[in-house]
Amino acid sequence: MPLIELRSVTKYFGSELVFRDVSATLEPRQRVGLVGRNGSGKSTLLRIIAGEEPCDAGTVAVAGAVAVGVAASQSATLGYLAQGFEYTSGNTLYEEMAGAFARAARIAQEMRRLEAEMAAGASGPSGSADLDRLMRRYSALQQEFETAGGYDQDVRIRTTLFGLGFREPDLERIIDELSGGQKVRVALARLLASDPDVLLLDEPTNHLDVAAIEWLEDYLRSYRGAVIVVSHDRYFLDATVNHIWHLDSAEMRAYPGNYTCFVAQREMALQRQAEEFRRQQELIAKLEDYVRRYKAGNRATQAASREKMLARIERIKRPTQHGGAAMKMSFTPTARSGKLALVVQGISKRFGDKSLFSSVDLQVERGERLGVVGPNGSGKTTFLRIITGDLASDQGTVALGHNVRLGVLRQDVQGFNEEGTVLDEVYRGHRGHRGQGGPGSHGGHGAHSWTLGEARTYLARYGFRGDDVFKQVRVLSGGERTRLALAKLVLDGCNLLVLDEPTNHLDMESRHALEEAISEFDGTVVCASHDRYFLDQIATRVLEISDGKWRLYDGNYSYYRETVSAEQQALARAEAQAAADRRAGALENKPSSRSVARSGAGQGAAAGKAARKPGRRRGAAKSPERAEVERLESLIEEREAELARLHDELAREDLYADGERARQVVNDCRRASAELAELYASWERAMEAAEAAKAAEPAGAAAAAQKSRG
Repeated sequence: MPLIELRSVTKYFGSELVFRDVSATLEPRQRVGLVGRNGSGKSTLLRIIAGEEPCDAGTVAVAGAVAVGVAASQSATLGYLAQGFEYTSGNTLYEEMAGAFARAARIAQEMRRLEAEMAAGASGPSGSADLDRLMRRYSALQQEFETAGGYDQDVRIRTTLFGLGFREPDLERIIDELSGGQKVRVALARLLASDPDVLLLDEPTNHLDVAAIEWLEDYLRSYRGAVIVVSHDRYFLDATVNHIWHLDSAEMRAYPGNYTCFVAQREMALQRQAEEFRRQQELIAKLEDYVRRYKAGNRATQAASREKMLARIERIKRPTQHGGAAMKMSFTPTARSGKLALVVQGISKRFGDKSLFSSVDLQVERGERLGVVGPNGSGKTTFLRIITGDLASDQGTVALGHNVRLGVLRQDVQGFNEEGTVLDEVYRGHRGHRGQGGPGSHGGHGAHSWTLGEARTYLARYGFRGDDVFKQVRVLSGGERTRLALAKLVLDGCNLLVLDEPTNHLDMESRHALEEAISEFDGTVVCASHDRYFLDQIATRVLEISDGKWRLYDGNYSYYRETVSAEQQALARAEAQAAADRRAGALENKPSSRSVARSGAGQGAAAGKAARKPGRRRGAAKSPERAEVERLESLIEEREAELARLHDELAREDLYADGERARQVVNDCRRASAELAELYASWERAMEAAEAAKAAEPAGAAAAAQKSRG
């Protein structure tokens, strides 16, 4: 039975159609990626499914409970992550998370009440019947409390918060003090901890760094419920979804598979549609020509028949690749820089006691594209601001090369006249730049002003069509602000671009257009981004900034990740081997009871007699401390064998053909390594306890002998 069923759902904003006759079903454990260009209605459809907004026609059925226009009370629980976040002012982060377990708290309160009644009833006159009834009710509440997550509330809270980048000290922070991005992460963590039957996620990777995104991917892959997620992160969609719902031109189509499969299927569908459209147009042209030639002649009857045939034809739409809204852009430098575009020498930066990076030395040559990666708060934006001169370093120097013209796209996308219009920003702000990427440009510095028509044509390439050009900048969405900033940046004709999270708020088609523009750019790029696919397409080198350190990798993002993963695996193997060597050395220095027994077997009759003295019988029970040592040794052997098997599997090249299996093996390897480290620590403590107990034995024996002589 479907968890959610959409039946001919239609939505208008005023007189503007958003989508029409949307029908689909969501099955248990299904993971759906809801995709489409910005403005196609993805967030609107998600709000309708969540019951946050009515539709104008059609129905939404949730777990069998049908509601016209809006999802009403349901037996299945829906968890909705909107792009905004409401929270309780004054709460600590932990208290805000505990709100996800409100039902468990209510059940716990009822359980406390029943406990009081049972205590009173046990000695009261009402007898055992009432007590039995209360106990049955209490038992049922215990089951409900477990289902509501009451028993593992703390584990869920900490697991989700730590997975999304928070740390133990953050739990007591007041939520009002958190940044906007941190609050979004709290909202996501709270939703995941509540464990609903269906997760409805709108851009969940916004404000997450790569480590948190990868944690979320693992979480969603193993999630017991169903998921509908809106995202423009291609790698994220490939890793998490098994179906795609695509909104385009007010219609929705469903495709099996992840995003990469969808792209291939859609391309084939567009090719088929193009061929069917071409054939139909040929048929229509022939029929129209026949009607035109013979309508008034002696074949008028046949012409009338063909005219009726024309009227009955269901017209195939002309296929469009991107719904007509993708950006069309090209960065054209007005001058060629010297061979060295950027030289960074020994720069360092710290804020208070926290060092972000120190002694960074690098050179970026003309034509290189440097990707900058690292966790949130590691210093990526700070590094870019030092390069652009917006922030001073504590030490070191930054020098731009000969003839370098710098262009900057900041993460906050500021620098506009907020009261002006989109057209003002381009037409009045760049009237002397016609030759620098504007309509009719042929390169070089243009001396002529644009006409209004040329400016509007140029803005249309960035998705601003019709009355959109008259929008005030202050009302623009995040995606519109980024597109406007890119439109202005192209006009500047720069040959060194410094981009801070340029794909934020851009839809998939716009990201692709930006990828192509950067890949074809004849200048130099330094770009910080959490979009792994984007970096994979554009970066020729990667600079990692993390934990106060920095490192350069010669290759794209995939090369960087493969290198880091291989080093982590080698380190894990080395640590496991070192721990095993330490254990072997300790065993040689502190022989176990088994080795003592083996060595005693060949020491002659005297040793045998000594071993058979009263109180030291062969086969006497081991001390509890020695038994614990041997138990841990057995577990260590098992974990070492498991880790060796996993390392062998990681060394097989064919493993990486199956991405999901590879990730599982890596995760298993990390788990086994962590468990082995814990076992080694426990073993060392047990050995110390066993030695202490052994040292105490002679004193105990002497005391017993003295007592027997007395």
